[in-house]
Amino acid sequence: MMKHPDYYMYPAVFQNEGDMWTVTFPDIDNAFTSADTLEEAIIDAQAVLEDCMYFREEQNDEIPKPSRMSQLSDVPRGFIQRVVAVMKPVRNAWRNAELAEALA
Repeated sequence: MMKHPDYYMYPAVFQNEGDMWTVTFPDIDNAFTSADTLEEAIIDAQAVLEDCMYFREEQNDEIPKPSRMSQLSDVPRGFIQRVVAVMKPVRNAWRNAELAEALA
């Protein structure tokens, strides 16, 4: 089994879309979320990144190298911020959920 890092850190694009915030990860396909407030968007972004990276690990999908912040363009009505996925608790939670489902 391949050893995966304890955390991942990727830039995320936060954009204010009027009555909501959207978050995308330029380096990761299908990693995105939206929320009513910036605070919720920041929390949701971490959860999305953690789940996405967990499933990439489990499926042996490519783990892309994060872009440097300086490589990314300015964002109209928003900003770019690094998001950290702390993986040990995520792996434990998903494995416990899978175990509980198997035992049910």
